[in-house]
Amino acid sequence: MIKAFHHVKFTVSDLDRSVRFYRDMLGLELVRISERANIPSYDHLLGLKDASLRVAMLRHPVNKFVLALIHYVHPATQPRSQEHYFVGASQLAFEVADVDAQYALLKQAGYGTINPPVDIVRDGRRVARAMYALDPDGISIDLFQEFEDVVAR
Repeated sequence: MIKAFHHVKFTVSDLDRSVRFYRDMLGLELVRISERANIPSYDHLLGLKDASLRVAMLRHPVNKFVLALIHYVHPATQPRSQEHYFVGASQLAFEVADVDAQYALLKQAGYGTINPPVDIVRDGRRVARAMYALDPDGISIDLFQEFEDVVAR
């Protein structure tokens, strides 16, 4: 039985660049950056030989959500398609106070988006306003402004 949710983990191509995005653009707090190498248990756990990686742990200041960013030094991180419809594709979803302001901030800073904010209408009711931003590796980030409980509805 699961005891509690702990963290979400993404592999990134440039740890420092990704930390800047998640910290400066989305407001997560950097807890630590660690180097991990020559750890036999990691090799065994990951199914690798001589794994070497850098790890950043970030936390949301209010609800304590934890995001782990991993940059593989050895073997070297490899890019792959980030399209939503591939099996195993994932994305983060963050509730924001003002999705239009967040969109403007991201665009001004030169970050990509899939779309500008759009109203989410279900059963004739506006339940949210949302957009998909792209992190520096093209990982999609769902940013939404909730007007009604989007999980229950």
